[in-house]
Amino acid sequence: MRQAAVNTGVDGLANPGASDALEALVTIDAVGSFFPERVMTVEERAMQLELNPAETHMFRRFHGLDRMHYDPEVGLYELVLPAAQKVLAQVDPRSVRYVIHCQTDREAEGTANIADDLKRLLSLDDVTAFTLTQQNCALSLTAIDIAGALLRNDGDLAAHALVVTGDKPRSRESQLLANTCMVADGAASCLVSLNGPGAVVRSLATSAKGEYSDGFRMSVETARAHIEELPRNLLGVMEEAASRAGYKLDDIQMIVPTNPNLSTWPEVVKNPELRSKFFVDNVPRYSHCLAADVLINYTTLLDERRFDPQRPSMFIAIGVGMTFSAMVFTPSADMGVSL
Repeated sequence: MRQAAVNTGVDGLANPGASDALEALVTIDAVGSFFPERVMTVEERAMQLELNPAETHMFRRFHGLDRMHYDPEVGLYELVLPAAQKVLAQVDPRSVRYVIHCQTDREAEGTANIADDLKRLLSLDDVTAFTLTQQNCALSLTAIDIAGALLRNDGDLAAHALVVTGDKPRSRESQLLANTCMVADGAASCLVSLNGPGAVVRSLATSAKGEYSDGFRMSVETARAHIEELPRNLLGVMEEAASRAGYKLDDIQMIVPTNPNLSTWPEVVKNPELRSKFFVDNVPRYSHCLAADVLINYTTLLDERRFDPQRPSMFIAIGVGMTFSAMVFTPSADMGVSL
């Protein structure tokens, strides 16, 4: 199996003598991604999903997919553990206080035990482990925010929280999202700390639209209203996140989104200058890996040294349901290398 990770400078514990925890900066100090070795073309995956030729053509020509990692023989823990183990190797495991598992597939077997299983399998006996759900592909940003809040509340500037993403959806409906997303296998994890050497989290803005909570089961009328409002809802949280961080959208150098497909963003982001900042190179490489997309993309950008550490960037995510989230961060001057 192939795995990649980025070390953003974590080689020990944060300085316990730094500023008070309530004033400390939340940082993303290490991030790693993992994919099963098996690679499939869009046509091969479409055949498994019993798509007709027109639908298959749509995913390649209109949605911009090319290939993806997908292996039905790889289980959930085989998928998510390698990335988590890679980032844990960058710190003293005794510094980890929390394991936060992001789960989009609420039909998965053993749902109630996944967080505890991860804690045991990672040999993190003395941590608090729990699972987040409901916000779907926006979960990773919420998890980072919650991790920072928990660490601040504890007041331990030497502590870390581990965020784990990656899912193995079982139903055809959750593997093929309304003919817009073809779900692939991919996982990512990150370490969150206070005043660490990694990217500094400047703000988070999020908005949940409960009227669209039926997701892909919405009525035609509700779906039409959602599509009409989607550009305004996304732009709203992006502007709010930038404002909370003391910036304007023009100041953002790079926007790191989820990977639904290549056709979504031109429809949702009408401003071509703003849209040009979106990182979409991974869509034809990996397709859509549910809540792991944002961290997978972040890993790629760190690996390719695409960030200017002097300028802010932004994560954005849209979770089926609908949750809109945007997080502004400042990349670390120590950009990191692949391990």
